[in-house]
Amino acid sequence: MATVQSILETHPHWPAVEDIYHKLGARGYKAFLAGGCVRDALLGISANDLDVATDATPEEIEKIFANTVAVGKSFGVMRVLIGDADIEVATFRSDGEYKDGRRPEGVHFSTPEMDAQRRDFTVNALFYDLNSQEVLDFVQGKADLAKKTLRTVGDAEKRFAEDHLRLLRAARFVGQLDFALEVTTFAALKRMAPKVMTVSGERLHEEMGKLLRTAAVQKGLDVLVSSGLMAELFPFRAEDANGEYLSLAHHTWQSFALFFRQAPLTEVKSQLARLRFSVKEQRAIERVWGLWHQPEEFFKLSLAKQLLKMSEEGVPWALTILKAQKKFLSEIDLLTNAWAKMGETLPKPFLSGTDVQGLQGKAIGDCLAEAFELQLEHKHRSREEALEWLKSYKKKA
Repeated sequence: MATVQSILETHPHWPAVEDIYHKLGARGYKAFLAGGCVRDALLGISANDLDVATDATPEEIEKIFANTVAVGKSFGVMRVLIGDADIEVATFRSDGEYKDGRRPEGVHFSTPEMDAQRRDFTVNALFYDLNSQEVLDFVQGKADLAKKTLRTVGDAEKRFAEDHLRLLRAARFVGQLDFALEVTTFAALKRMAPKVMTVSGERLHEEMGKLLRTAAVQKGLDVLVSSGLMAELFPFRAEDANGEYLSLAHHTWQSFALFFRQAPLTEVKSQLARLRFSVKEQRAIERVWGLWHQPEEFFKLSLAKQLLKMSEEGVPWALTILKAQKKFLSEIDLLTNAWAKMGETLPKPFLSGTDVQGLQGKAIGDCLAEAFELQLEHKHRSREEALEWLKSYKKKA
């Protein structure tokens, strides 16, 4: 079995972490890897990010390293940039009083033991000592990892009250790790569920997006429903934990499109605005929602018009979902085969605006649109054929 050290060393930013460790150590400071990267290494997984915790203050970190970003200096969080690596380096701390359900009023720099106590879940409160190559566990996180249990550090209700996003993170980590919630943690989650409504749309968007793309997403959705979080956040799915087809999503917006697919369009639009989706993503989600709810209208269109829509964001993917549902199979095959023969991109039109001089207003657009549709249907196979057609079109106009 691979060791924690060997797994950590596979990360492309490992040399930067070693550099940070040695420079801090040379000045008498402690430096440990912290949080999710340690958890994942114990699970045999290479983490996305390597985070460092230290007893050096932010001011001292700025002095030691040439390139730093004070991303959260007042909370002891700095970013150290080395080459193409961007490493978060945070000072061991204890948090002050939480009043807004999001962040502490202030922090006190402390020790690794105290720093572990202020973290959310035991499996996220582990440290790794590069010198001794040992995992430091002050909260029985390793035992919970072995039992595949997600448990808060200390009093669950207090942890959730400190940062209401942790309510949603509980469901997300169940899905991400394929763990079960510890009994008292789940009981506190149910009691505190209404507090999730204080979380900003941007933070909900990010955390829900992560949950919907987890390996064990069904377990995460089950937690949302059974805890009451789903009823608070998405009432239209209060009793619906169905995660069907989410594995077919390639992007976060597609995961949300599937999550919202049974909701009324007015509800979809309201949620997209609340969760601060970009205009481009909103349009894509509404587009695929419309296709899923009225596929017969889409397939009533001419093949040329269907091909035009294939260039719109989300349409080809939406068809893969319909196909997975065993709907309109022959129509989808006809369209996707035609799209594939075109190289999955629309060709350059034979005619342009300069060709339709003499037409005015709406007639210009109508003419070019009709000509392009005839081209897509192979009724115009060359520019010359299109120009011949144009002569007769102008005579009728």
